[in-house]
Amino acid sequence: MKYKTEDGRFGRSIFVRILPGEDLMISIKQICSEKNIQFAYIGTCLGSLKKVRFVYALTDEDSYFKLRYSEPVVMEGPMEFLSAQGMIAKDEEGTYQCHLHAMFSDEEMKVYGGHLLDEGNIVLATMDMVINEVVDVDIKRNYHKPSGFYFFEPAREE
Repeated sequence: MKYKTEDGRFGRSIFVRILPGEDLMISIKQICSEKNIQFAYIGTCLGSLKKVRFVYALTDEDSYFKLRYSEPVVMEGPMEFLSAQGMIAKDEEGTYQCHLHAMFSDEEMKVYGGHLLDEGNIVLATMDMVINEVVDVDIKRNYHKPSGFYFFEPAREE
């Protein structure tokens, strides 16, 4: 098997309520910057959105992994934000990168899901989450040129 690992330990758990009108992804990055978080994961995230902006996976036989993302999908709410999980780390330039996958439903209870984009996910009533810091690790989200995707990976050499 091929894989990379890095051992760390749990740091702080930061309980967050993002208020109406705020952009979800921008807020997450701002919170991590203010709290000086180097790497974290989000395991609990729920609330509502006024607008959601996301992409989802499609088959693409000509691409590196035989997949590509859809064009951005923008949906106006109200959207019930059912669940999300993701990771936050800095990239090679020191900019926070948040990779968040989510499930949400519309007024007709139709469920959608995908990869939230960096901007355009506007909180309606609230967004409640827990950001769980992981310390003593060196994780970066780096660009993989052959595939065109970014990946979280241990930055330390083994």
